[in-house]
Amino acid sequence: MKEGFWQKGNSIYKLNALTVEDIKKAEDIYKITFPRAYINILKIQNGGEINYQAFPVLDNTLPGEAFIEVTNIYGIGKNPGVLDTDYLISEWDMPKGLILFNGDGHYWLAFDYRNVTVNPPIVYVNNENEKAEIIEIAKDFNEFLENLTIIEYQDKEEIEDIENQMTEYSRESFEYHLENDREDEIIEAIVSLSQTDVDITWFGQALLALTNHSNERIRSQIANSVWNFLSYRLDEDTLNGLIETFRIDPDSDVRMYAQLIQQKINYSIDDLKTDISHCLENGGYNIVSFLHDDNVYHIYRNFKLTLEGQDFTEEFSTSEELIAYVLPDGRTIEEVWSNVKLI
Repeated sequence: MKEGFWQKGNSIYKLNALTVEDIKKAEDIYKITFPRAYINILKIQNGGEINYQAFPVLDNTLPGEAFIEVTNIYGIGKNPGVLDTDYLISEWDMPKGLILFNGDGHYWLAFDYRNVTVNPPIVYVNNENEKAEIIEIAKDFNEFLENLTIIEYQDKEEIEDIENQMTEYSRESFEYHLENDREDEIIEAIVSLSQTDVDITWFGQALLALTNHSNERIRSQIANSVWNFLSYRLDEDTLNGLIETFRIDPDSDVRMYAQLIQQKINYSIDDLKTDISHCLENGGYNIVSFLHDDNVYHIYRNFKLTLEGQDFTEEFSTSEELIAYVLPDGRTIEEVWSNVKLI
């Protein structure tokens, strides 16, 4: 994801922190699977105003327009959020199967699930005419994100404002914010550092010390980041110490993350088989991602195995064939499963 994607500060588009239950509820309502790239940005912030506000118009899809302005992206929730879609589609007479993530009535950006349940194209909806005009602008949400860019402002002060919002955090800046108890900056730094090549031993101990902070937002963000980004990177003692602290936290959300992290750690080969069956029955897509020998593998519901960062795909007829696949170290997925780390 681009550095400093979300704008700082409060916004009507910024919803409460995303939970697994939020994702499942929304996907069950629409009977779809949200794009991984969309979920990944919402794990950092559940909707809000963004810094990369221009999507270039290519191939004359919108004559006379150089770019589409994208000031915000909806999170999973309501008022405003993607769960407002049914009402908005009815109000503006748009076709069912779209899930709106940006717009103002006359113009919308949407996931186009009319013909798919996973990996939808991104469309621009023009409601100026009697019948909505729907134009595909990106093959998927990942391509949409990659093409977003910062609008070139002529005003120097406006440029400086955006640059200031795109803070890069370091160990030194994090420790400075800790010393001065700058709570909002601490939360932002936790999110940022959790996704960078940080000194994980130092960072894990810093988070462990922070779990007693009086601000429940800080404690909740620590738990969320450990679950989303850090559980497979932290050493066993630090991770167990964090889990035990989360278990006795007064906040129910933090206690919930303790259970979710433990489920990740204890995820068995039988759990994998069950989830494959469940996804086949209910239309899920990506089942699990795991780390083995410094390689990240992704398993999909159609018995497909891919290797991140490489042109590698293996497809199988059954889950039994998949887990019997021999990895480069000469052992099958089933044989190494007790030692892999879920991501």
